[in-house]
Amino acid sequence: AKSYGGFEPRLNVRFTSDDYAAIKVGVAKTYQYLHLVTNNGSTLPTDIWSPSTYFVRPQEAWQYSIGYFKNFLNNKVESSVELYYKDMKNLLEYREGYVPSSLRDIDYDFVFGRGYAYGAEFMLNKTKGKWTGWIAYTLAWTYRDFQKLNAGERYLAKYDQRHNVSITSTYEINKKWTASAVFVFGSGNRISLPTELYVIDNTILQNYDRLNNYSLPPYHRFDLAAIYTPKPDSKKKFKGSWTFSIYNVYSRQNPYLVYLDVKGDLGKGVDLAVKQVSIFPILPSVTYNFKFN
Repeated sequence: AKSYGGFEPRLNVRFTSDDYAAIKVGVAKTYQYLHLVTNNGSTLPTDIWSPSTYFVRPQEAWQYSIGYFKNFLNNKVESSVELYYKDMKNLLEYREGYVPSSLRDIDYDFVFGRGYAYGAEFMLNKTKGKWTGWIAYTLAWTYRDFQKLNAGERYLAKYDQRHNVSITSTYEINKKWTASAVFVFGSGNRISLPTELYVIDNTILQNYDRLNNYSLPPYHRFDLAAIYTPKPDSKKKFKGSWTFSIYNVYSRQNPYLVYLDVKGDLGKGVDLAVKQVSIFPILPSVTYNFKFN
């Protein structure tokens, strides 16, 4: 067994010019003792959580941020622009050629490296009135640097998403009814697909030029909901409400996983196709919520 620990200094500074604007600067050192390990060779949801062990050191990260925050219309509308940079150490990935096995300690199948993430976040948020909501946009890059992966060259992480958009809106129709809508959009995650195929002993083998060399199609969906509270002014301790919602209104077929489909005969020719599997089409639901005051 082995014990780990460390100091996590944090510094946050706020500069204000008036009651409506501010510049914020932050620096933080953090440790993470639980690791999310991804398999870059598969689009299946095979990620696992692994604790720190005698062989696996905790992750370390330094994060730096600077942002400008400005309120409008007597603080009814909030806006912000923020830049960030994150430097990570002791990240985990599976070794090249990894095959799951119950006979081998998984610690021996890990390789260790560094990660870098940086980008910009923009947000416009209306917080007061019958109609509230926000628009948020993130432009981001996430890289991995492992000496034993990708021939030692830096590559994009599996969860690198270049663009991310979130739009929410809530409108209070009256005391009993509230309507809401949500739209989300995200660039597709990175995946590894073969760039060459060759045959040895009548077996088709795949060759990759680099890790995470392609990206999945973008993810997006639109949700609607209406909340009905029969007795909003009730003084009783018990209070209930109904939620009527539609998930993925236009039934977007977002990719859940992608695989390479190989068909044909080696002597006559082979047809290749990249196919995707999608789940969660349009999904209506009714929920009853209750609470005790």
